[in-house]
This record gives sequence, C-alpha cells and structure tokens, in this order.
Amino acid sequence: MAVRFTLLKQYTATNMKARSFFNIFLVSVLFIFGFSSCSQDESQNGKPRSLGGTSEILIVLQNEKQWDSQIGQTIRKYFAADQYGLPQNQPIFKLLHLKVSNFGTLFQKHRNIFVVNINPELKKSKIETKTDLWASPQQVFKISAPSAEAFVKIFETKHEYFVNKYMNTERQRILSIFRPGMNAKAMTSLKKSFGFTMDIPAGFYVAKNKSGFMWLRREAVQYSQGLIFISMPYKDTVQFSRRSIIARCQQYERHYIPGPTNGSYMTLDMKFVVPKTRVVNDFPAGYAVEMRGLWKVQNDFMGGPFVSYTFINPKNNKIITALGYVYQPNKKKRNLLLQVESILYSVKF
Repeated sequence: MAVRFTLLKQYTATNMKARSFFNIFLVSVLFIFGFSSCSQDESQNGKPRSLGGTSEILIVLQNEKQWDSQIGQTIRKYFAADQYGLPQNQPIFKLLHLKVSNFGTLFQKHRNIFVVNINPELKKSKIETKTDLWASPQQVFKISAPSAEAFVKIFETKHEYFVNKYMNTERQRILSIFRPGMNAKAMTSLKKSFGFTMDIPAGFYVAKNKSGFMWLRREAVQYSQGLIFISMPYKDTVQFSRRSIIARCQQYERHYIPGPTNGSYMTLDMKFVVPKTRVVNDFPAGYAVEMRGLWKVQNDFMGGPFVSYTFINPKNNKIITALGYVYQPNKKKRNLLLQVESILYSVKF
C-alpha cells in the first residue's frame, strides 16, 4: 500500500483604544468558545480543566504600550519564532495578549500564561513559576523587573527554559486527551520488540514489525501520522551524531517503507530543510538528541515534517531512534506534528 504522508495624538490615542478593545473582545470570544466546547469537569488534582488553543500563550501586560515596546518585541522574538522543520512558516506559539486589569477568572483558566510586571521600586528582577495555579494542566510564569531593559535581559537569559516548560504543558494536555483510548495491542507489540512502551492512541496500527524496526501508522481522511522505531546495539557516542542518525533512518526507511510507485521509498529531505539536531535534557529517557526536518518519498512527490529522538534503552544497552512524521498536503502541520512528538515523549521503560 502506498505511503501517505497548508490631529496625530488624538488619532493615535483613539486607534490604541480601539485596538485594545478589539484584543480583549477577540480573546474573550476565543475563551468563551473554548469554554463552551470543552468539558468543565475537574482534573485529577481537583483543579478546573485549563482552556486555550493548541500551542497558545496568554501574555498579561500592565498596559498596551508594553506590547509595542521592546518588552513585546522580545516576547514575540522567542515565543513566536518560526518552528524549525515545517514546510509552511508557523510560529512555535500563538500569542494572545491583554491588560492585567482585564485578567479575570475566565482568563485565569488558560493553560499557558505569562505575566509582565515592571516596578521601578524593585532592586532586582525575579521570576515566579507556578504549575496548575488556577487550572490543570497549566504553566504560569511572572517576570517582575525594575525596568523594561531589565525585563529583556532576564527574559533572554531564560527564554529556552520558558519554551520548554510551555511545550511540556502542551504535551501533557495532548496525552490527557489520548489516554482514555489507547491501543493496547500496539503498545504490547512495542514493549515486546523494544523493551519499552509509549502511549499509543487508538487509530494507530502496526504496519511493519521486523528485527530492530517497527512502523506504526494512523490513516485519517485528510492526513496521516506515523511512528518509526529503530534499535541497534550501542557501541559508541558517535551513534548520537547527526550523520549517524540520518544514515540509520535512511537505511531502514528505504528498506522497509516503500512509496506508491515502483522504485519509490521514504527518505529524509537533505536539501529543502536540512535536518537539524540538538540535545534535549527533559526527555523521559534522560539524555536524548532531537532531530527535526522534512521527509520525502524518493521518486515521487510526497513529503512532510518529522521529529525524532535518539536515546539509550538502559534495560538492554541499545540505542533507539524514535521518529514521528506527518503527511497533510497543502495544510499547516504544526499541531499534528506536536501530537506525534507528545507520543514519543511518553516513553516508559
């Protein structure tokens, strides 16, 4: 079967008020819609279930000017940067913002909240971190600083930490949706073949299971998702190198994942978006190398984004590369890719 893988001061003051009102109105509509379409049941820790769209952060400011100043510019630079490895430009997070005077009970249920507090009386900047403060899952950060310049300095120092924590909350939320309907058969097969398990949602099935290789697929009407697992004995740290990971993926994909036409097969795209690696320290298995980029079907016209994690299985001293991919032609794919990323992050030994 073929692989399936979008006067000036008066005018300015009036314009700012109109824009501020529009922002509050828009955020309110989004929250009311999300609130009415989500369950109001309590989470396991007794807190209300959090609200908000996928990969969305609510920025709480003291005034609208902060959003247009270096404070807002710095926040957008890091939180709304384009996510690497997607065929269409999409930000890591979608940002909503409002003034603290409008930050009422409904908005406090947002899943990801970032609060800005500039207070000239402060002697130094500080970061406050709260988990599940008003809802669950929820991540809240507050930076208090004596000036805008001090805010920018501390934000730029900690921006990777903020991004990682917000991403973790997103993955928790996705897995909490998936877990009521797990594919026990696929999870058992994975455990038997590789010595670990993951939360495999219903809809995925085992498409191929060979020695040191497994391919799980989910075929929906408008998109496809897949999970690929590669295992081999761990011998040297060079196996964590970008070149080694790419070579393993391409070897197994060519051998086990054929395309829709004769001579076609799945491989990694090495030209359009070059695969990029980085070390991640928050992966459940401990030390891991993340790789992002695009896959394609050689000798055909299919492709999409992928994310992979390479880590050691401590039970059998084997190196594992777990890769998740998405196929959805002419559509934006960030959220679907985040789903397979969340599944990979559920690894348990």
